[in-house]
Amino acid sequence: MQTVGYFLHSEKNNKNIKKKYQNLLSDYCSLNGHTALGTFVDNHLTRLSIYSEFEKLKEDISLNNNKYLIIINNSSDFGRSIDEIVSNLIWFDDHQCQVLCIDDENPDPYQDTVKRYIYNNNDQWSSFVSKKMKQKFATGKWMGRLPFGYELDTNGHLSELRKEALIVREIFDLYVNENLGIRKITKILNDKKYKTKKNNLWSISTVYDLIKNPVYIGTSKRFGVSIPNSHAHIIENSIYMLAQQKLYMRSPVRTSINPENYLLSGILHCGFCDSKMIGVTKNIKYLHNNELNKNRYRYYRCAKKQNSGNCNSNSIEADDFERQFISKFDKELSSTKIDINKKFPNIAKKIESKRKQSLTNAHRLFKDALINTSKGKIGVNVLKLYLKHFEEIKKSTEYEINLKTVLGKNDLKLNFINKVSVNGPDYKIYYERAS
Repeated sequence: MQTVGYFLHSEKNNKNIKKKYQNLLSDYCSLNGHTALGTFVDNHLTRLSIYSEFEKLKEDISLNNNKYLIIINNSSDFGRSIDEIVSNLIWFDDHQCQVLCIDDENPDPYQDTVKRYIYNNNDQWSSFVSKKMKQKFATGKWMGRLPFGYELDTNGHLSELRKEALIVREIFDLYVNENLGIRKITKILNDKKYKTKKNNLWSISTVYDLIKNPVYIGTSKRFGVSIPNSHAHIIENSIYMLAQQKLYMRSPVRTSINPENYLLSGILHCGFCDSKMIGVTKNIKYLHNNELNKNRYRYYRCAKKQNSGNCNSNSIEADDFERQFISKFDKELSSTKIDINKKFPNIAKKIESKRKQSLTNAHRLFKDALINTSKGKIGVNVLKLYLKHFEEIKKSTEYEINLKTVLGKNDLKLNFINKVSVNGPDYKIYYERAS
Protein backbone atom coordinates (compact mmCIF):
# COMPACT_ATOMS: atom_id res chain seq x y z
CA MET A 1 0.00 0.00 0.00
CA GLN A 2 1.26 3.49 -0.84
CA THR A 3 2.38 4.96 2.47
CA VAL A 4 3.54 8.35 3.73
CA GLY A 5 4.59 9.43 7.18
CA TYR A 6 3.67 12.55 9.08
CA PHE A 7 5.57 13.23 12.28
CA LEU A 8 5.48 16.11 14.75
CA HIS A 9 8.57 16.45 16.91
CA SER A 10 9.71 18.66 19.77
CA GLU A 11 13.43 17.95 19.63
CA LYS A 12 15.67 21.00 19.94
CA ASN A 13 18.26 19.59 17.57
CA ASN A 14 16.66 19.59 14.10
CA LYS A 15 19.77 18.23 12.41
CA ASN A 16 19.07 14.96 10.59
CA ILE A 17 15.60 14.82 12.15
CA LYS A 18 13.90 14.19 8.81
CA LYS A 19 16.38 11.41 8.03
CA LYS A 20 15.52 9.82 11.36
CA TYR A 21 11.81 9.69 10.51
CA GLN A 22 12.48 8.57 6.94
CA ASN A 23 14.36 5.58 8.33
CA LEU A 24 11.57 4.95 10.84
CA LEU A 25 8.95 4.92 8.07
CA SER A 26 11.15 2.77 5.83
CA ASP A 27 11.57 0.15 8.57
CA TYR A 28 7.81 0.15 9.22
CA CYS A 29 6.99 -0.32 5.53
CA SER A 30 9.55 -3.10 5.09
CA LEU A 31 8.11 -4.94 8.06
CA ASN A 32 4.48 -4.57 6.90
CA GLY A 33 4.89 -4.87 3.12
CA HIS A 34 4.06 -1.24 2.24
CA THR A 35 5.69 1.19 -0.20
CA ALA A 36 7.13 4.32 1.42
CA LEU A 37 6.52 7.37 -0.79
CA GLY A 38 7.48 10.31 1.41
CA THR A 39 7.93 11.71 4.88
CA PHE A 40 6.49 14.99 6.20
CA VAL A 41 7.98 16.40 9.40
CA ASP A 42 7.01 19.47 11.47
CA ASN A 43 8.06 20.90 14.78
CA HIS A 44 5.63 22.70 17.08
CA LEU A 45 6.42 26.08 15.49
CA THR A 46 6.24 25.15 11.80
CA ARG A 47 3.05 23.15 12.44
CA LEU A 48 1.16 26.42 13.04
CA SER A 49 2.19 27.87 9.68
CA ILE A 50 0.09 27.71 6.52
CA TYR A 51 3.29 26.49 4.85
CA SER A 52 3.70 23.57 7.24
CA GLU A 53 4.49 20.05 6.08
CA PHE A 54 1.07 19.07 7.37
CA GLU A 55 -0.64 21.51 4.99
CA LYS A 56 1.59 20.27 2.14
CA LEU A 57 0.43 16.71 2.84
CA LYS A 58 -3.24 17.75 2.77
CA GLU A 59 -2.71 19.75 -0.42
CA ASP A 60 -1.05 16.76 -2.10
CA ILE A 61 -4.02 14.56 -1.19
CA SER A 62 -6.62 17.13 -2.27
CA LEU A 63 -5.05 18.07 -5.61
CA ASN A 64 -3.93 14.62 -6.72
CA ASN A 65 -6.72 12.56 -5.14
CA ASN A 66 -4.09 10.36 -3.48
CA LYS A 67 -5.37 7.68 -1.13
CA TYR A 68 -2.51 7.08 1.26
CA LEU A 69 -1.87 5.04 4.32
CA ILE A 70 -0.57 7.72 6.71
CA ILE A 71 1.73 6.69 9.54
CA ILE A 72 2.06 8.96 12.60
CA ASN A 73 3.84 8.74 15.95
CA ASN A 74 0.56 9.00 17.85
CA SER A 75 -2.65 10.99 17.74
CA SER A 76 -1.04 14.12 19.24
CA ASP A 77 0.72 14.64 15.89
CA PHE A 78 -2.67 15.79 14.57
CA GLY A 79 -3.52 18.50 17.08
CA ARG A 80 -3.39 20.08 20.51
CA SER A 81 -6.96 19.22 21.56
CA ILE A 82 -9.37 16.33 21.15
CA ASP A 83 -11.61 18.18 18.72
CA GLU A 84 -8.66 19.32 16.57
CA ILE A 85 -7.25 15.78 16.43
CA VAL A 86 -10.62 14.23 15.55
CA SER A 87 -11.33 16.95 12.98
CA ASN A 88 -8.07 16.11 11.19
CA LEU A 89 -8.68 12.35 11.43
CA ILE A 90 -12.12 12.85 9.89
CA TRP A 91 -10.62 15.02 7.12
CA PHE A 92 -8.31 12.18 6.07
CA ASP A 93 -11.13 9.66 6.38
CA ASP A 94 -13.29 11.82 4.08
CA HIS A 95 -10.44 11.74 1.54
CA GLN A 96 -10.28 7.93 1.78
CA CYS A 97 -6.92 7.87 3.54
CA GLN A 98 -6.20 5.52 6.43
CA VAL A 99 -4.27 6.78 9.45
CA LEU A 100 -2.33 4.46 11.77
CA CYS A 101 -0.06 5.05 14.74
CA ILE A 102 3.38 3.48 14.39
CA ASP A 103 2.96 1.72 17.75
CA ASP A 104 1.92 -1.87 16.96
CA GLU A 105 0.22 -2.27 20.35
CA ASN A 106 -2.07 0.72 19.84
CA PRO A 107 -2.25 1.51 16.10
CA ASP A 108 -5.82 2.87 15.96
CA PRO A 109 -5.65 6.70 16.23
CA TYR A 110 -9.15 6.98 17.72
CA GLN A 111 -8.28 4.52 20.47
CA ASP A 112 -4.99 6.34 21.02
CA THR A 113 -6.83 9.68 21.36
CA VAL A 114 -9.20 8.23 23.94
CA LYS A 115 -6.33 6.69 25.88
CA ARG A 116 -4.21 9.86 25.88
CA TYR A 117 -6.79 12.61 26.29
CA ILE A 118 -9.78 11.06 28.06
CA TYR A 119 -8.75 8.13 30.21
CA ASN A 120 -5.36 9.54 31.23
CA ASN A 121 -6.95 12.84 32.29
CA ASN A 122 -9.68 11.12 34.27
CA ASP A 123 -8.31 11.40 37.79
CA GLN A 124 -10.62 8.90 39.40
CA TRP A 125 -9.32 9.53 42.90
CA SER A 126 -9.27 13.30 42.52
CA SER A 127 -7.74 15.69 44.97
CA PHE A 128 -11.05 16.90 46.39
CA VAL A 129 -11.80 13.43 47.73
CA SER A 130 -10.36 13.30 51.22
CA LYS A 131 -8.01 10.54 52.29
CA LYS A 132 -10.48 9.50 54.96
CA MET A 133 -13.28 9.09 52.39
CA LYS A 134 -11.05 6.95 50.17
CA GLN A 135 -10.09 4.72 53.08
CA LYS A 136 -13.72 4.35 54.13
CA PHE A 137 -14.82 3.39 50.63
CA ALA A 138 -11.91 0.97 50.15
CA THR A 139 -12.99 -0.98 53.25
CA GLY A 140 -16.42 -1.60 51.71
CA LYS A 141 -18.34 0.92 53.83
CA TRP A 142 -21.22 2.36 51.87
CA MET A 143 -21.17 6.04 50.93
CA GLY A 144 -24.09 7.93 49.49
CA ARG A 145 -27.81 7.25 49.13
CA LEU A 146 -28.96 3.75 50.05
CA PRO A 147 -29.95 1.66 47.02
CA PHE A 148 -33.36 0.00 46.99
CA GLY A 149 -33.09 -3.51 48.44
CA TYR A 150 -30.43 -2.72 51.03
CA GLU A 151 -29.95 -1.29 54.50
CA LEU A 152 -26.79 -0.56 56.50
CA ASP A 153 -25.49 -2.98 59.12
CA THR A 154 -23.76 -1.87 62.32
CA ASN A 155 -20.41 -1.66 60.49
CA GLY A 156 -21.71 0.63 57.75
CA HIS A 157 -21.80 -2.09 55.08
CA LEU A 158 -24.73 -2.86 52.79
CA SER A 159 -26.98 -5.63 54.04
CA GLU A 160 -29.96 -7.15 52.22
CA LEU A 161 -33.36 -5.75 53.22
CA ARG A 162 -35.55 -8.77 52.56
CA LYS A 163 -38.85 -7.06 51.70
CA GLU A 164 -37.23 -4.75 49.13
CA ALA A 165 -34.82 -7.43 47.86
CA LEU A 166 -37.81 -9.59 46.86
CA ILE A 167 -39.06 -6.72 44.69
CA VAL A 168 -35.61 -6.33 43.10
CA ARG A 169 -35.60 -10.04 42.21
CA GLU A 170 -39.13 -9.72 40.82
CA ILE A 171 -38.07 -6.79 38.59
CA PHE A 172 -35.13 -8.73 37.13
CA ASP A 173 -37.33 -11.82 36.68
CA LEU A 174 -39.97 -9.83 34.80
CA TYR A 175 -37.33 -8.22 32.60
CA VAL A 176 -35.08 -11.21 31.88
CA ASN A 177 -37.32 -14.27 32.16
CA GLU A 178 -40.78 -12.85 31.38
CA ASN A 179 -39.34 -10.58 28.66
CA LEU A 180 -41.47 -7.60 29.72
CA GLY A 181 -40.52 -4.03 28.85
CA ILE A 182 -39.64 -1.40 31.44
CA ARG A 183 -42.90 0.51 30.93
CA LYS A 184 -44.94 -2.65 31.56
CA ILE A 185 -42.86 -3.52 34.64
CA THR A 186 -43.40 0.00 36.01
CA LYS A 187 -47.16 -0.41 35.68
CA ILE A 188 -47.07 -3.80 37.43
CA LEU A 189 -45.10 -2.37 40.37
CA ASN A 190 -47.53 0.52 40.78
CA ASP A 191 -50.58 -1.74 40.38
CA LYS A 192 -49.21 -3.89 43.22
CA LYS A 193 -48.78 -0.68 45.25
CA TYR A 194 -45.05 -1.22 45.71
CA LYS A 195 -43.23 1.97 46.72
CA THR A 196 -39.67 3.19 46.14
CA LYS A 197 -37.15 3.90 48.89
CA LYS A 198 -38.61 7.40 49.18
CA ASN A 199 -42.15 5.99 49.36
CA ASN A 200 -42.96 7.25 45.86
CA LEU A 201 -44.57 5.57 42.87
CA TRP A 202 -42.25 3.81 40.45
CA SER A 203 -41.29 5.52 37.20
CA ILE A 204 -39.69 4.24 34.00
CA SER A 205 -36.40 5.96 34.82
CA THR A 206 -36.33 4.50 38.36
CA VAL A 207 -36.79 0.95 37.06
CA TYR A 208 -34.22 1.51 34.30
CA ASP A 209 -31.62 2.81 36.76
CA LEU A 210 -32.25 -0.13 39.10
CA ILE A 211 -31.67 -2.70 36.34
CA LYS A 212 -28.43 -0.95 35.32
CA ASN A 213 -27.05 -0.69 38.86
CA PRO A 214 -24.17 -3.17 39.53
CA VAL A 215 -24.77 -2.85 43.28
CA TYR A 216 -27.15 -5.83 42.97
CA ILE A 217 -24.28 -8.18 42.04
CA GLY A 218 -22.24 -7.00 45.03
CA THR A 219 -20.21 -4.30 43.27
CA SER A 220 -19.76 -0.83 44.76
CA LYS A 221 -18.96 2.12 42.50
CA ARG A 222 -17.66 5.43 43.79
CA PHE A 223 -15.21 8.09 42.55
CA GLY A 224 -15.12 6.26 39.20
CA VAL A 225 -13.75 3.08 40.82
CA SER A 226 -15.51 -0.30 41.10
CA ILE A 227 -14.99 -2.69 44.02
CA PRO A 228 -16.48 -6.15 43.34
CA ASN A 229 -17.73 -8.43 46.12
CA SER A 230 -17.92 -5.54 48.58
CA HIS A 231 -21.28 -6.71 49.96
CA ALA A 232 -23.88 -9.47 49.61
CA HIS A 233 -25.44 -9.71 46.16
CA ILE A 234 -29.19 -9.87 45.49
CA ILE A 235 -28.97 -10.85 41.81
CA GLU A 236 -26.76 -13.55 40.31
CA ASN A 237 -24.11 -12.22 37.94
CA SER A 238 -25.46 -14.31 35.03
CA ILE A 239 -28.95 -12.78 35.40
CA TYR A 240 -27.50 -9.28 35.68
CA MET A 241 -25.43 -9.72 32.50
CA LEU A 242 -28.48 -10.96 30.58
CA ALA A 243 -30.34 -7.85 31.72
CA GLN A 244 -27.51 -5.58 30.53
CA GLN A 245 -27.47 -7.31 27.14
CA LYS A 246 -31.21 -6.73 26.78
CA LEU A 247 -30.84 -3.07 27.77
CA TYR A 248 -28.14 -2.64 25.13
CA MET A 249 -30.12 -4.45 22.43
CA ARG A 250 -33.24 -2.40 23.17
CA SER A 251 -31.32 0.89 23.22
CA PRO A 252 -29.84 1.34 19.73
CA VAL A 253 -26.91 3.73 19.43
CA ARG A 254 -28.11 7.18 18.49
CA THR A 255 -27.11 8.24 15.01
CA SER A 256 -28.88 11.59 15.26
CA ILE A 257 -27.96 14.34 17.69
CA ASN A 258 -30.64 16.87 16.88
CA PRO A 259 -33.78 15.78 18.71
CA GLU A 260 -37.19 17.23 17.90
CA ASN A 261 -37.16 20.90 18.86
CA TYR A 262 -39.77 21.88 21.43
CA LEU A 263 -39.56 25.62 22.00
CA LEU A 264 -41.23 25.60 25.42
CA SER A 265 -39.48 22.53 26.78
CA GLY A 266 -38.18 23.15 30.29
CA ILE A 267 -40.54 25.99 31.19
CA LEU A 268 -43.98 24.37 30.85
CA HIS A 269 -45.30 22.83 34.08
CA CYS A 270 -48.38 20.70 34.57
CA GLY A 271 -51.18 22.66 36.27
CA PHE A 272 -52.33 19.50 38.11
CA CYS A 273 -49.10 18.18 39.68
CA ASP A 274 -46.49 20.87 38.80
CA SER A 275 -44.27 18.32 37.02
CA LYS A 276 -42.44 19.56 33.95
CA MET A 277 -44.11 18.94 30.61
CA ILE A 278 -42.04 17.20 27.97
CA GLY A 279 -42.26 17.25 24.19
CA VAL A 280 -43.50 14.04 22.58
CA THR A 281 -43.53 13.19 18.87
CA LYS A 282 -45.65 10.43 17.36
CA ASN A 283 -45.56 9.23 13.77
CA ILE A 284 -48.81 7.51 12.79
CA LYS A 285 -49.09 5.32 9.69
CA TYR A 286 -52.46 4.36 8.22
CA LEU A 287 -54.00 3.02 5.01
CA HIS A 288 -56.40 5.19 3.01
CA ASN A 289 -57.66 4.11 -0.41
CA ASN A 290 -54.98 1.40 -0.41
CA GLU A 291 -52.26 4.01 0.03
CA LEU A 292 -49.94 4.24 3.03
CA ASN A 293 -50.18 7.66 4.67
CA LYS A 294 -48.10 9.16 7.46
CA ASN A 295 -49.03 11.83 9.97
CA ARG A 296 -46.70 13.39 12.50
CA TYR A 297 -48.03 14.73 15.79
CA ARG A 298 -46.18 16.96 18.25
CA TYR A 299 -47.51 17.65 21.71
CA TYR A 300 -46.54 18.46 25.29
CA ARG A 301 -47.32 15.95 28.00
CA CYS A 302 -46.89 15.87 31.77
CA ALA A 303 -43.65 13.99 32.57
CA LYS A 304 -45.23 12.35 35.61
CA LYS A 305 -48.10 11.02 33.50
CA GLN A 306 -45.65 9.86 30.83
CA ASN A 307 -43.50 7.96 33.34
CA SER A 308 -46.00 6.58 35.83
CA GLY A 309 -49.47 7.50 34.56
CA ASN A 310 -50.21 9.13 37.92
CA CYS A 311 -51.68 12.45 36.71
CA ASN A 312 -55.06 13.47 35.31
CA SER A 313 -53.78 16.14 32.93
CA ASN A 314 -54.31 16.03 29.16
CA SER A 315 -51.70 16.52 26.46
CA ILE A 316 -51.68 19.79 24.49
CA GLU A 317 -50.96 20.09 20.77
CA ALA A 318 -47.54 21.72 20.41
CA ASP A 319 -47.60 23.77 17.20
CA ASP A 320 -50.79 25.76 17.84
CA PHE A 321 -49.98 26.26 21.51
CA GLU A 322 -46.47 27.56 20.72
CA ARG A 323 -47.79 30.04 18.13
CA GLN A 324 -50.50 31.39 20.44
CA PHE A 325 -48.14 31.53 23.39
CA ILE A 326 -45.37 33.45 21.58
CA SER A 327 -47.90 35.93 20.19
CA LYS A 328 -49.26 36.69 23.67
CA PHE A 329 -45.79 36.66 25.23
CA ASP A 330 -44.48 39.23 22.71
CA LYS A 331 -47.37 41.56 23.53
CA GLU A 332 -46.62 41.31 27.25
CA LEU A 333 -42.92 42.03 26.70
CA SER A 334 -43.83 45.11 24.64
CA SER A 335 -46.20 46.41 27.31
CA THR A 336 -45.36 48.35 30.44
CA LYS A 337 -46.37 45.31 32.49
CA ILE A 338 -42.85 43.85 32.25
CA ASP A 339 -39.83 46.03 33.07
CA ILE A 340 -37.40 44.21 30.77
CA ASN A 341 -34.56 46.69 31.33
CA LYS A 342 -34.65 46.08 35.06
CA LYS A 343 -34.80 42.31 34.62
CA PHE A 344 -32.19 42.06 31.86
CA PRO A 345 -28.97 41.87 33.98
CA ASN A 346 -30.33 38.77 35.69
CA ILE A 347 -31.50 37.32 32.37
CA ALA A 348 -28.05 37.86 30.83
CA LYS A 349 -26.46 35.85 33.66
CA LYS A 350 -29.05 33.11 33.14
CA ILE A 351 -28.29 32.91 29.41
CA GLU A 352 -24.53 32.84 30.01
CA SER A 353 -24.93 30.01 32.51
CA LYS A 354 -27.02 28.05 29.99
CA ARG A 355 -24.45 28.65 27.25
CA LYS A 356 -21.67 27.24 29.40
CA GLN A 357 -23.79 24.22 30.31
CA SER A 358 -24.72 23.62 26.66
CA LEU A 359 -21.05 23.71 25.67
CA THR A 360 -20.14 21.31 28.47
CA ASN A 361 -22.92 18.91 27.46
CA ALA A 362 -21.99 19.06 23.76
CA HIS A 363 -18.34 18.33 24.58
CA ARG A 364 -19.35 15.42 26.82
CA LEU A 365 -21.52 13.94 24.05
CA PHE A 366 -18.67 14.38 21.59
CA LYS A 367 -16.24 12.58 23.91
CA ASP A 368 -18.75 9.77 24.47
CA ALA A 369 -19.13 9.43 20.69
CA LEU A 370 -15.34 9.30 20.33
CA ILE A 371 -15.16 6.51 22.92
CA ASN A 372 -17.92 4.59 21.09
CA THR A 373 -16.09 5.08 17.78
CA SER A 374 -12.88 3.72 19.29
CA LYS A 375 -14.84 0.65 20.46
CA GLY A 376 -16.41 0.15 17.03
CA LYS A 377 -19.96 0.81 18.28
CA ILE A 378 -20.54 3.72 15.89
CA GLY A 379 -18.91 4.80 12.65
CA VAL A 380 -16.83 7.87 11.88
CA ASN A 381 -19.82 9.36 10.03
CA VAL A 382 -21.76 9.52 13.32
CA LEU A 383 -18.76 10.90 15.22
CA LYS A 384 -18.60 13.60 12.57
CA LEU A 385 -22.14 14.71 13.50
CA TYR A 386 -21.22 15.03 17.17
CA LEU A 387 -18.10 17.03 16.33
CA LYS A 388 -20.14 19.34 14.10
CA HIS A 389 -22.72 19.77 16.87
CA PHE A 390 -20.00 20.66 19.40
CA GLU A 391 -18.42 23.18 17.00
CA GLU A 392 -21.81 24.79 16.32
CA ILE A 393 -22.53 25.12 20.04
CA LYS A 394 -19.05 26.53 20.59
CA LYS A 395 -19.58 29.10 17.85
CA SER A 396 -23.03 30.03 19.20
CA THR A 397 -21.51 30.96 22.58
CA GLU A 398 -19.34 33.65 21.01
CA TYR A 399 -22.04 36.25 20.28
CA GLU A 400 -22.49 39.19 22.65
CA ILE A 401 -25.45 38.98 25.00
CA ASN A 402 -27.37 42.25 24.72
CA LEU A 403 -31.04 43.15 24.99
CA LYS A 404 -31.53 43.60 21.23
CA THR A 405 -30.09 40.15 20.47
CA VAL A 406 -32.16 38.50 23.19
CA LEU A 407 -35.45 40.08 22.09
CA GLY A 408 -34.75 39.06 18.49
CA LYS A 409 -34.66 35.32 19.21
CA ASN A 410 -37.54 33.30 20.65
CA ASP A 411 -35.32 30.80 22.46
CA LEU A 412 -33.40 33.64 24.15
CA LYS A 413 -36.28 35.88 25.17
CA LEU A 414 -38.01 32.93 26.83
CA ASN A 415 -35.34 33.28 29.53
CA PHE A 416 -37.44 36.11 30.96
CA ILE A 417 -39.81 33.34 32.09
CA ASN A 418 -39.31 31.26 35.22
CA LYS A 419 -42.12 28.82 34.43
CA VAL A 420 -45.51 28.51 32.78
CA SER A 421 -48.27 26.63 34.59
CA VAL A 422 -50.55 24.91 32.05
CA ASN A 423 -54.10 23.71 32.68
CA GLY A 424 -55.59 22.60 29.38
CA PRO A 425 -55.71 25.58 27.00
CA ASP A 426 -55.21 28.01 29.90
CA TYR A 427 -51.85 28.96 31.34
CA LYS A 428 -50.18 31.41 33.69
CA ILE A 429 -46.72 32.91 33.14
CA TYR A 430 -44.36 33.38 36.09
CA TYR A 431 -41.55 35.79 35.19
CA GLU A 432 -38.00 35.85 36.51
CA ARG A 433 -37.34 38.40 39.20
CA ALA A 434 -35.12 41.41 38.62
CA SER A 435 -31.55 41.14 39.92
